[in-house]
Amino acid sequence: MKIEVMPSRSKPIGFGILFGCVLLCLLTCITTTAQEENVTWVGGDLYDYAVLSFAVPKEFEDVVEAESLEEGNYSEGRYVVASLLFNDSRIFVLLLYPCDTPEGQLDAAGLRTVIEGFNKGLNQTVYNPALLNISDMPAIWGQLGDQVLIAYQPSVETVSAILIEANVTPAALEYFPESLSITVNDASTPLFPGYCAGLEAAVVPPAQAAAEGAQGVQTQQPVQTEEAVQTGPAFDKEKMEAEMAQAVDMFEAWSGKKLSFKR
Repeated sequence: MKIEVMPSRSKPIGFGILFGCVLLCLLTCITTTAQEENVTWVGGDLYDYAVLSFAVPKEFEDVVEAESLEEGNYSEGRYVVASLLFNDSRIFVLLLYPCDTPEGQLDAAGLRTVIEGFNKGLNQTVYNPALLNISDMPAIWGQLGDQVLIAYQPSVETVSAILIEANVTPAALEYFPESLSITVNDASTPLFPGYCAGLEAAVVPPAQAAAEGAQGVQTQQPVQTEEAVQTGPAFDKEKMEAEMAQAVDMFEAWSGKKLSFKR
């Protein structure tokens, strides 16, 4: 999957309208009655790492589809990315697992550091100074070319970045992303044992790198060794299954639309 980060340029009129609509949606509270009467909850599993859910107006429930779900490596950790289709327009939901795990709640600068560690192109984002509230967590947001970028911390160990294409129907975003919820399963992580240790080992001191370069020696990519697997943290399968079952039960209780991502 290619996650496109658009280059910085003057925004078209259509994007300006979208950006204004998203701002209005984000800063306007939804009453419980309005949710019950007018929305459909949509959600799906991000492998066994998390459960994604959000609300859309009932008239748009049939246009929301799961396109794909993937996980992979980046230079500072691992990631999971889900692609959602709103008709022919996309929303990407990224869940980042940095090896340099945050020790608590990140401020705006900390959130930017993590997402720019995933893709340096995200440093082109023009942020709105007002913070948002997603699932009782502060979120930063702004304009990135022809996209809206939102980033927040769904758990201490993770950071989520949401990219919304400019041509997503504004009316479909009436309850998104203020209804967005990413329930992270703390018992499951794509950071397999030895991965982060491999990244640290691949950072060669400048003098050593110069010497190896002269000899034509290339630094190897991190690998998962048998020793790393044996010395890695214990995997609590029962805890994972219990937490994920609880999250799934909550979603099914909403009688919403269950997304099935392609892999």
